Amino acid sequence: LLLFTLLLLTITPTQAADLNIFDSSSTYHYAGCWNETTEIPNTEGLRALAGGSSEQVPVTMTVPLCLNYCAGNNTAKTQYRVAGLEYSRECWCADELSSLSVKLDDADCNTACDGDNTTACGGALRLSLYNLT
Repeated sequence: LLLFTLLLLTITPTQAADLNIFDSSSTYHYAGCWNETTEIPNTEGLRALAGGSSEQVPVTMTVPLCLNYCAGNNTAKTQYRVAGLEYSRECWCADELSSLSVKLDDADCNTACDGDNTTACGGALRLSLYNLT
């Protein structure tokens, strides 16, 4: 039981009420916290940021790392117009946000980045969203 508890603690992202919002990019600007669309009925699991690129970086994900990836340092070498971070370690890039996604209160993006426990990196089915400047 102790081993299970320790394992659970190591894979569960940090959640905090007062996380910082990263806003120091010259390439992207913060656009708010938005819902993920994968669990909306009749969407067949389509993501809020579909048709682009994504990467998961456990342990070291930060907002600048994701923005750099979406700015063209990805396998397709494509610059995407929208970047989103979800669940502390997921980076999603696309050219548009799904019309089914709605803006939420910034406090709903309450999960810290794996690589920076002071900054918001989305949440469970929540995206910290950035638009290309």
